[in-house]
Amino acid sequence: DNAVVWVEKDEVKSILVVMPRLVSDILSKEVFDKKMPYIFSSATLSEGGSFDYIAKSLGIEDYTSFSVDSPFDYDEVMKIKITPFDKERVAEKNKAVLQMIRENNGSSLLLFPSLEEMEAFKQQSMQEQFDFPIFFEGEEEISKIVKQFQSDEASVLCSYHLWEGLDIPGQSLNNVIIFNLPYPPNDPVFQAKRGAVKDPFHEVDMPYMLLRLRQGIGRLIRTSSDEGTVHILCDQDVSPEVLQSIKEVLPVEPEIQG
Repeated sequence: DNAVVWVEKDEVKSILVVMPRLVSDILSKEVFDKKMPYIFSSATLSEGGSFDYIAKSLGIEDYTSFSVDSPFDYDEVMKIKITPFDKERVAEKNKAVLQMIRENNGSSLLLFPSLEEMEAFKQQSMQEQFDFPIFFEGEEEISKIVKQFQSDEASVLCSYHLWEGLDIPGQSLNNVIIFNLPYPPNDPVFQAKRGAVKDPFHEVDMPYMLLRLRQGIGRLIRTSSDEGTVHILCDQDVSPEVLQSIKEVLPVEPEIQG
C-alpha cells in the first residue's frame, strides 16, 4: 500500500521499479522535519499567489513565503495566442505548426507534453523541406542539441522535457509553441497521486498543467532585451473553466484564435 510498482520492458531487458506511493510522505519525515532552513526560489512556485500546491507536493506543512514583481514589462515584449484544434485531426494540427515555424523563419522552441506527440510531429515534418534545421530531443545528447540550437539563430528545437531549465536569450528563441496543454501522464506515479485525493482533476491534473504551462512560457523572455510570441495550442472542447484558469496565470492578455 505504501509503494508504486511497475515493470518497464524493451527488447533486451525488463526493469522492476519500486518507489514510494507519495514522495511527500518521505520528504516530510526525512528532510523537512530537520531543524534547519530550506529556501526555494523560482518564478513558478506559486499558483494564484498561493504556495500550497508545491508545499503539499513536497510534504512541507509549515512555511513562510513571499513573491516579488517580475522585472520584465511583458505587455511590451510578449504576445500570447491560444489556438484550439480538433484533437482528431492530428495531421492538420501538425501542418499548422509547421506553417507557424515557417512564418517565424525558425528561431522556435516546440514543447510537447509527450514523446508520442513529438514523434508524430517529427514524422510529418520529415516529409517537408525547410530553410533551417529542426532538432529533436533524443537525436543526440541533449546538451549538444541545445548548443546547436543556440548557435544557429534560425534553427528549431523540439522537446518534451525542456519545459524548465532552458535558458536561451536572444534571437535564437523568439517563438515558443506549446503543442498541447501539459497535463500529467497517466503513469503509475500520477495514478497513485490521483488515488490519494478526493478531486483528482482539480487537486492533481489542473495544478500540474498550469505549473508546467507557466514553466514553458518562461522559456521566452530571459533578458530585458528579449521579445516574442507564445502559441498555446489546445483541444477545441477545452472547458470554459480550464480556459479561464489558463488566462489567470498568463503574464499578458491572450489573443484567442479561431
